[in-house]
Amino acid sequence: MNARPKRDDAGFSLVELLISMTLFSVVLTIVGSVIVSALTAERTVREVTGSTTNGQLVVNVIEETVRNSTAISVTTAADGLSTFAAVRTTAGGAARCHAWFYDSTAQAVFEHTSVSAITRPTPGAVDTEWTILSNGVVPTTNAGGATLPVFAIRGTRGMTVSFAIDGESRPISLFITSVTGRAPIANASPQCF
Repeated sequence: MNARPKRDDAGFSLVELLISMTLFSVVLTIVGSVIVSALTAERTVREVTGSTTNGQLVVNVIEETVRNSTAISVTTAADGLSTFAAVRTTAGGAARCHAWFYDSTAQAVFEHTSVSAITRPTPGAVDTEWTILSNGVVPTTNAGGATLPVFAIRGTRGMTVSFAIDGESRPISLFITSVTGRAPIANASPQCF
């Protein structure tokens, strides 16, 4: 008897390979899009968290110092956007001058502390005596579309702070607060402004 040789059926047919490759590519596409979405969401969360942290730092530093102030002054630079705020404090018994400067050219808020008067820097040319508090700071606008100053005087001893921290494509964190000095006005030295 002649026995026919057995065919080896252990492999895959062309149709089976094509079907498995199609299924694999569909699964890979779904997994890839989930990963891309997760990375995009993570970048957005990181950006929002960073801008919120920076803005809170600026607001907290200013609020604490202004609350302890005995006098306040706010002026606007010649460019109409950069603003300079200075206060005199007596926290801890020692009189000091504190100042903040919003530089519209650098889109940043700077801080400086001294025992004597602090002069307003020139927008775009802030020197090394000033410490940067936050980058990406932009002024806000009111309902009519007018740009609001980052620092504005409020009453005789108060200040309004209003700004947004700019993201890659839009302002993503808005900060608006008002604070009033509560320290006694008795101390008139140093002359900060």
